[in-house]
Amino acid sequence: MISVSIAINGEPIYCRSAVNITQEEGGVYGKDKQFYRLDTGEKITNYYGDGAVKLAIKMLKTIKEV
Repeated sequence: MISVSIAINGEPIYCRSAVNITQEEGGVYGKDKQFYRLDTGEKITNYYGDGAVKLAIKMLKTIKEV
């Protein structure tokens, strides 16, 4: 599981979390393309070699500001 949070003055204003579902999708954990299910139910993909920062950015891009 991965969680990403943006806080201002110590108060979280945006949060997003995801679990790795690569094996459920027929992939191999730790190899090439990884699949994640967000707390919103959306699915995103990330290449294993791209690392956690790129994954966190993809997760935060799913937040819709009002």
